[in-house]
Amino acid sequence: MAAVHGVRLLVALAILVFLLVGEPLLGKVAHRQLLAAIATGKPDVRAPFFRRWTLRGWAVALAVLGLSIFVLGFRPSELGVRRPRFSLGLDGGFLAGFAIALAGGVAIGLFFARRAKRAGKPKPKPVIAGGENVLSLLPRTPRERRAFAALAVTAGITEELVWRGFGLAILLAAFPHLSNPFQIAILGFTFGWAHLYQGWTGMLATGIFGALLAGLYIASGSLLLPMLLHVLIDMRALLLPVEADAPQEVGN
Repeated sequence: MAAVHGVRLLVALAILVFLLVGEPLLGKVAHRQLLAAIATGKPDVRAPFFRRWTLRGWAVALAVLGLSIFVLGFRPSELGVRRPRFSLGLDGGFLAGFAIALAGGVAIGLFFARRAKRAGKPKPKPVIAGGENVLSLLPRTPRERRAFAALAVTAGITEELVWRGFGLAILLAAFPHLSNPFQIAILGFTFGWAHLYQGWTGMLATGIFGALLAGLYIASGSLLLPMLLHVLIDMRALLLPVEADAPQEVGN
């Protein structure tokens, strides 16, 4: 029995080390590689990166999910894989209405973005948290946008499974009496830290976003609504007006 407990502890520590050390560092390396590829001036250079990150996201999530269930002994419901239930004074109608309103806002934004594009209006440079660290990731071409859309859906599902589902489960296993505000703060901080490549402003914004998603997860008991909200927020990046990459100069 002690041996089984020891194996579980080692597996849990290995997952945590990968998520809290490996993920931020791998993110910085991948970001540098993408910037170097963009500097070559080749078209659609982001698309293969988006596809690789999509595959990697699913691989990490499935590995964490499998180890959590078959080695650590968590039930799927303990990882947020369940139908929503509502607490903290939030009912289903409120949360469903919130999600519908957000989806409507994205649809309206898309409509006006396309209308402005047809009218030939100049694109203002967007100001977002993370600055150029984040703007450089945004797709410019139709091929890149398709790959980014797949990545956005992947991130919305897999990051919720890993950072909210597994994160809260392992946090409560270690500290079963931790209050909701501390749970939300810790989950928000770790999610922001995972986005180290975005710089301090990007990490802060991502951390706040992660905390909001953690609150929604704790309130509903399910990852369904956080996943939906996460996907919609990531897809909203497709609406940001970004300039096309500068063409590669002759002789470079």
